[in-house]
Amino acid sequence: MVKQLLLTTALAAFMATPVLAQDSNSTQPAGQTPTMQTTPPATENQSAPATPPAPTAQDQAAPAAQPATTAEQQVTPPPADAIIPAEQATDMRADKLIGTSVYNAEGQKVGSVHDIVFDKDGKIVGVVLKVGGLLGIGGKSVGIKWDEVQVAPQEDMVKVNYTADQLKVAPDFKTKDTIAAEQQQTTAPAAPSPTSTQ
Repeated sequence: MVKQLLLTTALAAFMATPVLAQDSNSTQPAGQTPTMQTTPPATENQSAPATPPAPTAQDQAAPAAQPATTAEQQVTPPPADAIIPAEQATDMRADKLIGTSVYNAEGQKVGSVHDIVFDKDGKIVGVVLKVGGLLGIGGKSVGIKWDEVQVAPQEDMVKVNYTADQLKVAPDFKTKDTIAAEQQQTTAPAAPSPTSTQ
């Protein structure tokens, strides 16, 4: 019921927005912006101060274009040795690595890459594999050090020297969030049991 009310309210607001934006007195040709002229009411002894005409869209756009051109000329790109212009055949991007099937030395699929772990210096220290389960459901996460992993970008595969059974009995990989949640559960005070006062 609440969903339906919120949806109806959002739809009504969406439908009313164009109506509120229209002005029935507006007869400007397309492409021109209306200008507002305001003159303060003049009293008998006081004359209205002269106000300069409002700048047009052309006046405002012309000065802005000049600094942008100057700024573009002053910007220099990073040095050529800092740029990777294209992915090479021997390269593998992280988005491609995550989800890649992992095989053992015998060519049997043992899991897939679930995540990449970096250290404080930004260097890869390992990968988290998803092993076991059926169709990606019910598996567990196992962390493997980077030097235990062979990445084969040309074959779109990752190899490890462990069997599926070895990885299934390996300890679960725990994220910092999981560890913090476990610590909160163990340090949370037990709720006092209710006592009756009869």
